[in-house]
Amino acid sequence: MTLKPKAIVKIALNVILLPGIILLAISCKECPTEPEEKPGKVILSTVYITTRAVYLELSLSDSAKTADIRLERDSTVILETTLRSADTLVIDDSLQAGKTYSYRGYLLEKGKIQSSGEILPVTTMDTTSHAIAYWEIDTLGYRGEVNDIWIVSENNIWVVGEFVTDSGEFNAARWDGNKWTLLQAVNTAKLYSIYYFSDNDIWVTSFGLPIHWDGSVWTLYHIQNMGIDVSAGFGIWGTSSSNMYFVGLDGSIVHYNGSSFVKMTSGTTCDLDDIYGLDNKHIWAVGSKTGEFQSVILFYDGREWTTLHDTQTENFCYSNSFWTDCPYFLFLNGGSGRYFFDMVKHEYKKYYEAGSWYGYAIDGIAYNDIFATGMGSEVLHYNGSTWYLYPEIGDRFETYGHIKCVKMTSDLVVAGGFYYTGLYGLPIIIRGYR
Repeated sequence: MTLKPKAIVKIALNVILLPGIILLAISCKECPTEPEEKPGKVILSTVYITTRAVYLELSLSDSAKTADIRLERDSTVILETTLRSADTLVIDDSLQAGKTYSYRGYLLEKGKIQSSGEILPVTTMDTTSHAIAYWEIDTLGYRGEVNDIWIVSENNIWVVGEFVTDSGEFNAARWDGNKWTLLQAVNTAKLYSIYYFSDNDIWVTSFGLPIHWDGSVWTLYHIQNMGIDVSAGFGIWGTSSSNMYFVGLDGSIVHYNGSSFVKMTSGTTCDLDDIYGLDNKHIWAVGSKTGEFQSVILFYDGREWTTLHDTQTENFCYSNSFWTDCPYFLFLNGGSGRYFFDMVKHEYKKYYEAGSWYGYAIDGIAYNDIFATGMGSEVLHYNGSTWYLYPEIGDRFETYGHIKCVKMTSDLVVAGGFYYTGLYGLPIIIRGYR
């Protein structure tokens, strides 16, 4: 059971105002003409649910009050505390998947119940299936690699990387449901990432350079010629083409507002490989610098970047990529394997049950439906309880497959990378139909 305020600023305000509220309450009680104040209620709402935990928001019907409260699950007391914030997060974990629980809050006065809140029924997520109906594997040329993927639909998949064929060199390709069409974005330079808004609005990156497709032409932005002395070409995230973030070497982060590029202060010199956000106030970036045995996790709150984790001060996990759909945790994948980072408790859990190679990428659509990839031909799935390693990928490529990227939908998973032939890498695309 974890109790944590959701907003430190709000707590500080409540603490500062608390003496005034107490004095005002005392003066009212001393006045015999004032009517007796009715007790408020504890209000419960769910903010996130997993297979094993429920994230509850607790508040009082009278948000100006500080009160002793009790929280029950299925008529069993799981928490008694003094509620000092109008917006408090409680995490009830160690639950069972696919089970319904009933929560109720009570307002206490000297240990006795003064009022009862409404019953809140909550059903935890169930686990999903690891099953893949069948796999399809394609190669894109005889040398190169697939570095990133975007799934628009089953019949519209984009990949970027480096593809050398008998007919020339390419750095992008599109699947139309029947075949792959090889493309060149500006030139044949290797591409590292892709972010898609529409067929007429696509961003990709080469080494340190953002590139945009408007449906007619590719535009290469030489940000170094704009006075931005960084190389930010590894990861991309944004809400629109007027709000894009790019990360790269030596802690580089660049923001594009639709008209100009601006270098941001990251506070680190560690290479950044991945960036993703929920909105403009919840953005994370992760990366690692192998030669210096450093890995970081950064967070942007809409004002500044701060460091959540740095292996130079906390020797926990080395991560290249992450996935989340809420502000409470990150699923991490990287050099030290797969981790669950609980940002509320600031705790790390390493997953040991499947996979042993260096991790590359991770993507999900829900807490109970996540894919991860790595060296050693590893493609894995998390169903909300366990990780599963697909042996058929290893049977095809033995341990010579470097599966560098992965994207998924509810019906499809697409992974890519290269198969090491002994001389060079053979670009491979793996499609798994669910």
